[in-house]
Amino acid sequence: MKQFPWHVLVFAIYPILYLLTANLQYVEMDEIYLPILISIGGTGLILLLSRPITGSWLKAGLLTSLVVVLFYNYGLYQNSCKGIVLPLWFNGVRMDHNFYKYSSLILLVLVVWRMRKAKGKLIKLTSTVNLVALVLLGMTLFNLVSFQIKNSAEEVELPDDDLPSVPLAEVRPTIYYLIMDAYTRSDILQEYFDFDNSEFLNFLRDEGFYVADSAISNYGQTVLSIPSSMNMQYMDSVISVLGEKNGDRWPMFKVLNNSKVLKMLKRQQYKSIAFDASMFEVVYLSKADEFHETAGTKLSLFHNLLINSTAIRAFNRRKNINTLSQEDFHRKKILEAFNMMEKIPQKKQPYYVHGHVLAPHQPFLFLKDGSPRDMGPDYGYNIWSPMVPGQHKGWYIDGYTQQLQFVNSKLIHLIKKIKSDSKRPYVIIIQGDHGTASELRNHEGFKNNDFRERFSILNAYYFHDQDYSKLYPGISPVNSFKVVMNKYFGTKYQLEEDRAYFSDWTHPYELYDVTDSIR
Repeated sequence: MKQFPWHVLVFAIYPILYLLTANLQYVEMDEIYLPILISIGGTGLILLLSRPITGSWLKAGLLTSLVVVLFYNYGLYQNSCKGIVLPLWFNGVRMDHNFYKYSSLILLVLVVWRMRKAKGKLIKLTSTVNLVALVLLGMTLFNLVSFQIKNSAEEVELPDDDLPSVPLAEVRPTIYYLIMDAYTRSDILQEYFDFDNSEFLNFLRDEGFYVADSAISNYGQTVLSIPSSMNMQYMDSVISVLGEKNGDRWPMFKVLNNSKVLKMLKRQQYKSIAFDASMFEVVYLSKADEFHETAGTKLSLFHNLLINSTAIRAFNRRKNINTLSQEDFHRKKILEAFNMMEKIPQKKQPYYVHGHVLAPHQPFLFLKDGSPRDMGPDYGYNIWSPMVPGQHKGWYIDGYTQQLQFVNSKLIHLIKKIKSDSKRPYVIIIQGDHGTASELRNHEGFKNNDFRERFSILNAYYFHDQDYSKLYPGISPVNSFKVVMNKYFGTKYQLEEDRAYFSDWTHPYELYDVTDSIR
């Protein structure tokens, strides 16, 4: 049995398991079952076809494993070698998809030729490859099981027995909650970025918005900030169940999708609508009555990431399918979300619109006019790329401010559409879930971090009667919907104290109160 090419099976499933372990905080286990079945089936077919070519099952197994490794490592090659030119011949050879494709074919031909000349069965080589494959699989399974054991916790769901019972409101405005990820406050933009955002803020004020000039976020991470605002409370009770050392972000998905705001609005006969422009499924409001996935991107983010790591990306790069580059995939989701939101004002039924968009947050994909940004080989697609101490932050400032201006233009257009096309009164909240990160030099503690920048956010409100007597300059997201509920639905919520809590990336639930350092 030890002479059997077990490595074929291992290499068929290892890349999928490895990608899962690298994204455990964002991916659920059931995402891997279908890819594993397809991978095993495809690998088995290659093994059967390789048998008559090589002359033995052991040789066919080695050839099959090589094919599988080349297939699954295309994405790594692209990310590592994009833009590199080998100084060969007159003009050099660019290490692009064609180079990988043809060099892989040449390698496979040479391996087949060498195997056919080999007289033995390659038993020792097979045993060695089997051992290497099993070690890799064992390490991955150990990481997977360790994560599950370490982060196991009880099911978390906030009780709804404290939801007030109120009659159907006479005025039920459509509510737009526009969460522009990492949209920071104007004074921070001026101080840290030397960028004047007054043109956009003046537009908001001219349209009748209230802009909270001293607003802060309650949490420094999206996975806590938005569930907190949607439940109108801090996440202390949730964290007490999960534990401070828990690293699993998926429990917050349930906290968000079963939020008190959604339950209250459902009782008021609202329909909810959300989009996939926040990129991470763990912060998707996918249980909304209408959840719009971007056309042509029906696969999950994990499946798209997996496909883009394989050679499918090279052979189908020009087709409008779910193997778009990560950059184009991201751009398309943002543009589609804004396009869909522009159609909502025409609806007669009251809607709750959950418009969470991963912008102006990194990656910086748009220039200010909306055209695609070439990020270059040094700063490729990355949701968050921290700068080391002493590194010049000019690239961050330019990328962020250009993308911010693009977001401003989309918001201006959307607000004008809401104003011109609305069939009923409306409420608009435009809010950053947290601030920028030009001085957030690491995500694993306090060293070199600037919390004033990280927690200062844009926070603007439009009420159809423009009565802003219950708003104030330092209001934070935990109180946003309390004000809305009290104003439109007759509730009597008491506002929370506006506090800010930092946690590092590895331990999102281990919180430190940094309010005094940002005021």
